[in-house]
Amino acid sequence: MNRPPPKPTRAPLRTCLTLAFAALTWLAPAVSSGQDFATRSAARKLGEEGIVLFDKGQYAEALEKFNLADQLVPAPTLGLRAARSLVKLGRLVEATERYLAVTRMDLSRAPVTPAFRKAQADALKEREELLPLIPSLTIEVTGPLGDGITVFVDGTQIPLALLGQKRPIDPGQHEVEVRRGETKVKKKVDLVVKQTEKVVLVLPPLPKPKPPEPDPFWRTIAWVGIGVGAGGMVAFGVTGGLALSKEQELTSKCPNRTCQPEFHADADFFDALRYATTAGLVVGVVGLGVGVPLLIAGPTQKPKKDEKKAAITWSPVLGLGTAGVRGTF
Repeated sequence: MNRPPPKPTRAPLRTCLTLAFAALTWLAPAVSSGQDFATRSAARKLGEEGIVLFDKGQYAEALEKFNLADQLVPAPTLGLRAARSLVKLGRLVEATERYLAVTRMDLSRAPVTPAFRKAQADALKEREELLPLIPSLTIEVTGPLGDGITVFVDGTQIPLALLGQKRPIDPGQHEVEVRRGETKVKKKVDLVVKQTEKVVLVLPPLPKPKPPEPDPFWRTIAWVGIGVGAGGMVAFGVTGGLALSKEQELTSKCPNRTCQPEFHADADFFDALRYATTAGLVVGVVGLGVGVPLLIAGPTQKPKKDEKKAAITWSPVLGLGTAGVRGTF
């Protein structure tokens, strides 16, 4: 009985895994004596899974696999595939650094295989092709800087030395922010490959400094002076009114300012009222004259750092046959 010939089988997956296995043959000679067979096997499996994910377009997942495998068994081929994944993800700046790391890998401690040489050569070539495509961004900050500023790109602080310099950056939308104390100025920029862009952030004028707070001790003295002065003026008004009334009464009883004995008590009371009126006026003028200026333009508090410097305490030390002073400052 004749059987039909077997149908040809599709073997893209088999071919892919075969290539993956061939690409990962570097793992065995690259491993140092301190790495066991289980580690090598795990790294090989991760690399194969990364290749499959990369071919499916799942570049973030592939990058994770290549990174894990590279941590277990560092090798140029894994670094090259990780760099290619970064390119696919649009992380061009990081990809150039990964390419560079591959070209600088020291292969003197492991047998150099053709896969190693090709990976380093490919990394060098692909990096040179990628560098001209990376956009650059120049950041400038104008306006008063105050006590200092910090600059952020996409939430990550960058060194101030990069201000005014071209900074490589990935394509896409980015947010640039400068902070000065509580003041924040932001700008967004959208970059494409090969683009050179400049962003200028303008800081507003510095806020006016707060007036120094009055010293609480002298402020208390000011209010005491005002209270005493107000009381003196009230006494001046009351006793002054009584004195005027008593003076009019005595004018009718004591013609020519001469009083009979029966009116001497009234005259003495009038003199007391005059003295009290004068005292009230003096106390009122002095109290208000001291309190009002102190309240308006009295001494202010010193900065805390000055207070700390001036905080000196001392106490006597007495003992049997000894005497001295102990202090802190």
